[in-house]
Amino acid sequence: MSVVFDITTRREREWVRKVASLPPEEAERAHAAGYEPDGEHLIGRDPRQMNSAELEAMGHAPMSPVEAIRAKCLDCAGSSDEVRKCVAMTCPSWPFRTAKNPWREVSEAGARSDVDSRPDCIGNLQRLSRT
Repeated sequence: MSVVFDITTRREREWVRKVASLPPEEAERAHAAGYEPDGEHLIGRDPRQMNSAELEAMGHAPMSPVEAIRAKCLDCAGSSDEVRKCVAMTCPSWPFRTAKNPWREVSEAGARSDVDSRPDCIGNLQRLSRT
């Protein structure tokens, strides 16, 4: 027997069953699927209170917050090409849509290590010309 839970997406909204009408086995399945009772209705469980096995059982893979934003952008736009062309500049995720944090500064040590690791860099060519 399948159970329909409250699932809200950008495109549709499914109906919700009241908690009181759930038999115990369905309430247990709802809990395993990431829901918990809140008064009369089911709401999403707090992921901070869940272990990694529970999250993985729901289909979530370990990923960074920026990777999660990128995944949501792909879900919203439909393809990586459309994500790149996104014009929803007021969306809070827009600066992160390419899976890079634009606010993160590269440290000087990190920038120097990039130069040192590439033999064709200007810094390396200048150093080689002095010797």
